[in-house]
Amino acid sequence: MLEKRSLNTFYQLMKLQPAQQSSFIDKINLTERQFQYDVEKVNSFLFDMGIPPIRILGDRILIEQEVVDYWKGNGAGFVANQFSFEQVERVIIFLLYTFIRHEPLSNFHFQHLFGVSKNTVSSDVKRVNKFCVDFRVEVRYSREHGYHLKGTEEDKRNLMLKAISMLKIKSYAHEKFTFIFQQQQLQNQYDNYQQVLKDFEQQYSFAFTEDRLDEFIYLLQMIHIRQQQQKRVQIFPDTVSFLENQQAFLVSTLIQQRLGHTTNREEVAFLTIQLLGICQGEVSPVRTDALFAITEQIIVNFERYACIQLLDRNKAMETLYLHFKPAYYRMLFKIPITNVLLDDIKEEHRDLFIVVKEVLKPIEEMLNIKIPEDEIGFLTLHFGGLLELDSESSEKVYRALIVCPNGVSSSLMLENQLRSLFPQFKWTSSFSSYDFQHLEDTEYDLVFSTVVLKTRKPLFIIRAIMSEMEKKELVQTVEGLTLQQSYHNPTSDELIRIIRQYADIKQPEQLKSALQQALFKNDHLNIGRKQPVLKDLLIEENIQFMHEIGDWKNAIKKVAEPLLSNDSITNQYVEVMIENVETMGPYIIIGEQVAIPHARPEFGVKKLGMSLLKLSEPTYLLGEEQNKVEIFICLAAIDNQTHLKALAQLTTLLSDPEKLELLKKAEKKEDILNLVVEFSEL
Repeated sequence: MLEKRSLNTFYQLMKLQPAQQSSFIDKINLTERQFQYDVEKVNSFLFDMGIPPIRILGDRILIEQEVVDYWKGNGAGFVANQFSFEQVERVIIFLLYTFIRHEPLSNFHFQHLFGVSKNTVSSDVKRVNKFCVDFRVEVRYSREHGYHLKGTEEDKRNLMLKAISMLKIKSYAHEKFTFIFQQQQLQNQYDNYQQVLKDFEQQYSFAFTEDRLDEFIYLLQMIHIRQQQQKRVQIFPDTVSFLENQQAFLVSTLIQQRLGHTTNREEVAFLTIQLLGICQGEVSPVRTDALFAITEQIIVNFERYACIQLLDRNKAMETLYLHFKPAYYRMLFKIPITNVLLDDIKEEHRDLFIVVKEVLKPIEEMLNIKIPEDEIGFLTLHFGGLLELDSESSEKVYRALIVCPNGVSSSLMLENQLRSLFPQFKWTSSFSSYDFQHLEDTEYDLVFSTVVLKTRKPLFIIRAIMSEMEKKELVQTVEGLTLQQSYHNPTSDELIRIIRQYADIKQPEQLKSALQQALFKNDHLNIGRKQPVLKDLLIEENIQFMHEIGDWKNAIKKVAEPLLSNDSITNQYVEVMIENVETMGPYIIIGEQVAIPHARPEFGVKKLGMSLLKLSEPTYLLGEEQNKVEIFICLAAIDNQTHLKALAQLTTLLSDPEKLELLKKAEKKEDILNLVVEFSEL
């Protein structure tokens, strides 16, 4: 039996089939000694199986086709037999296995499947039912049917899609799906289904989101098993009629015909919904598209709540539309997804996440849907990417490309981070790993990817969301390669390679983190500009009370007075704030009787600042009764990002009905400052 690391090395060798040892061990983060040990273990296993060994000649790796064929035929069961399934995986696999069952399932079936005791299976059933609650599905047992799923077919399929999305982010996911099919005496036809869908993608000129496509392929195989068992979905006639008018309905019908399955209207309608949720929108949307209007509204809301004006609005519209169209259908039809980046997004972009969540509330109300945090996370990535847009240098030597299977938002975020770090490169649009496989090495010089790829060119494995230290280290590594500098500071990976030559490293990840801290903690240029909190900006001398004021223009002039006095802004900034309202309307009203007048930094912002004017009697923007405002908060932002933390805290305060009421009833500065301090701690 292979140890976990040796098995992983075997898996990566079969997946990538590398020719060069040095680049391969770098990609999988092993030392030469560790790699040689793993190869010895793998070869010992292959010898027992009567299979030729993997040979290492100098820096070359030679793998016989017989080894690859053996892996293809036995990899899934091989992996499954080597690992015990963790608790979460057992819950997911329990559901998928039960969904495609062809005979009554007993406790014994699951004991055999997972290699666990009868009591463990009983405990797992309770965990499975807890997982199913939100999908209105329940696992039940009867003598006649064994373990089975109780609920509507549509709910069961949505539950399976959630289970698939969760299993897909686990290691050896493809092998585990194959294992599930094989346990039911079925074949995983992933390659065949993928080819069929890619053919239609090309024929009808639309683009699948790669991650969502993977999940759909597994779901479609399982749905076909259910259809063969005459287990059909029911969809409202009006919904079916709506879907029949979509091009995706025709494509769904053709997919069913090509794969030899039913073209029942409701079944095709269900597949149409799934296709709409994985197809990206057109790059140049037409203005008659209702979704384009919603997209435009989101951009307007974002500029309003983030208190910025995007420089390239057309680019923002196009890229957001690409992402929002499939997301809209997922939300509308409650198609579940799993955003593997969500925790990172909430940690690295917490303030932006809060702002985006607020931006989407009017959309939730307009569409009468609840937008899941997984989707908000992707949209946060999207806007984060837009905010990091930077100008490109005319000096572009290296052709660099990005591979990201996580969809357009993650790709945009990566693209803008990388463009910002390496403006001297010539960047191409992001590729899926599927499309990348069809590129020639001569078409690019460098690859930046979130996944390991088979390539002879320099490959930089990065996270979709990089910390400031990771960015610094990436810049240093890439510049060390591309600039051929005579000297550069060592990276953490280079130091670890040196340390490994003389010592065993028991905790490589912790060591890497410690080295990064030591190398970059004092580099103020790479820690990012400090983002002040709300109490740093909304200070006592910037708060004013008035009983009433002549009109809204005077209110804007009055609220700006403290910022003029402390030289944060110029008179031009005040004039432009008023002009903006006159030309763009009352967009500065972001809450009930609360307005945040602002303008772009280049119109007279000298330093970051915020001031507040509280009126006892409201005034009306543009003289219109529906634009009643009691509280004006003037924001002077020096760029698109430095004010976001304080703004997120202010947004959270204004979103709390109880606190907003306290703010409106405030009679002295201390009342407001107490609220400001309270929300500055969040």
